[in-house]
Formats: sequence, structure tokens, C-alpha cells
Amino acid sequence: MPDGIKIASEIVHGGSAMGCTMVGEMLSGYKVLGFDLETTGLDPRRDRIVQYALIGSDIDGSHINLTSFVDPGTPIPSASSKIHGIKDSDVKDSGSFEKHAREIKDMMEGSVIVGHNVSKFDWRFIEIEFLRLGIDVPIPRAIVDTLTLAKRLRIPGRHTLGHLCNRYNIEISRAHTADADAGACLLLLWMMMKDHPREFRGDVDDLQDLLRRSGSGDEMGKKLADLEPVIGSEGRLRHFENDVIIAFGKHRGRSISEVDKIDSRYIDWLCSPSSPIPSNIVSEFLRIHRE
Repeated sequence: MPDGIKIASEIVHGGSAMGCTMVGEMLSGYKVLGFDLETTGLDPRRDRIVQYALIGSDIDGSHINLTSFVDPGTPIPSASSKIHGIKDSDVKDSGSFEKHAREIKDMMEGSVIVGHNVSKFDWRFIEIEFLRLGIDVPIPRAIVDTLTLAKRLRIPGRHTLGHLCNRYNIEISRAHTADADAGACLLLLWMMMKDHPREFRGDVDDLQDLLRRSGSGDEMGKKLADLEPVIGSEGRLRHFENDVIIAFGKHRGRSISEVDKIDSRYIDWLCSPSSPIPSNIVSEFLRIHRE
């Protein structure tokens, strides 16, 4: 059993190991982290983080278990406490997000982040919390959303974390606590990989392609290389729905609108004379996106 899975299993099951194995080498050589947040509410512009967890293994296989409460600086609504069980008294001595930001950023940089609905919920909170502090948002190697993956793989039934864990016999003894849910996401990814080995034979870039495909066809839709190239970009930019995807370099597979939020220096480079793409092409897409 890989170390990251072992620690995830220990956290989720309260110490009982779960017999699951790594499928392929897709994630070998990377820091892989199950990630989850608990918050005061659902709106990242208004609400705040009250607990975070990063659970998994480092490149050398050593265990990672970074979990903490966070003082949101505002009372935690009773409706939220009823879900995750976290009260004002639990967070009062934990420090604001600013106290935790540097450690979180250092942990996330270059890692593979695994979470359930992470792209639309947890990561939005991370982006806005860092923007409030005036700190660059962490840039992980990849973000793997198990909710999106379950839809792409057409797994039957509902796709909530609880329903998917029940399907794969992953028992969460402390659901809606950040560390248990983060560990469950990591276990869930490994179980889906085990069930669908054909889809996980490539590298991390191929995994990102899986998550961005349209969902049609036996192979979950189009690959990045199948998307229509942007004229004049020599295939380095590709059209995808209402956005444009970068098809080269460190942000390969990410949209221009996404990178504009997390790595402004890279966008500045794309718009500069040293960019391999004509600067007017990128500038025009940015103008449309920012309007």
C-alpha cells in the first residue's frame, strides 16, 4: 500500500488499514495530497475558512498530515456548526488564515491536489483568501476533482462524496471534518483508478485531459490535442467551450482565465515579446475574459 493511501486510510478508518494498491505510475514521483476545507458558509467572497487539511505523501513517500483550525474572525453560523461540528470555541486560539498561509502555500506548490468538488468550492476559497492577503496563489502541479472524475467515468448513482465512498466501501467515521474528508478523497481516487485502469495509463497531463474532456464517447471525449487550435498560435492555444486552453509549458491544460487568476507573471510573459505566441492574440482573449 502506498504511504499516502496508508495514512489516508488510517485517518478515515481510525487506524484500520484498507487493502488498495496504486494503479500504474501516473502519480509516482509527485507529492499527492487529499485536500478539504470546512468553512463558515458557501460563498468564498463572504465566508471564511475554519479548518483545512492536506493529507497524503511527499515525493519521498513520507507521510503528510497538515491539519488545523482557523479563526475566521467572525462568528461561525450555527447552521454551519451543525454540519461540521466546529464552534467558535474550537477556533479561538488557532490564528487567522494569514498565520497559516505560508505553510499552506509551501505544501501545495508543485503538488497534485485531490479533492471532491475542489475546483468549484475549496479552491475558490483558497484563491480569495490569498488574494485578500496580497500573496500569490499556490500553483499545484495538478488539481484532481473526484466529483468531475466520477462524472467523466460515468459512475452510476449519485456523486456526493458520501455516496461514492459507500459505493467503494470507504467508511468515513468523522464525515464533514476536513482531515477525514481529505483522506476519503485520496482513497476514492485510488479506488476509481483501480476500477478504471484503462483511463489512468498516462501521466499527470493526461489525467488533467481526462478532467477537461466533454464526457462524450468511450474515452470520455476529446483530448487536449483534439481541441481546435487558435489561429496564429501554432497549436499552443486551443478553443474549449467559451474559454481558451494553454497547450504547452507549466500551465498546460489550464485555461487562460484560470491562469490569469493564479499566475499573473506568467500571463505577463505570454503577452511579452519573448512569448512563443503573438502577444496580440493573448491580449485579445484576456480583454474578452476581463470584460
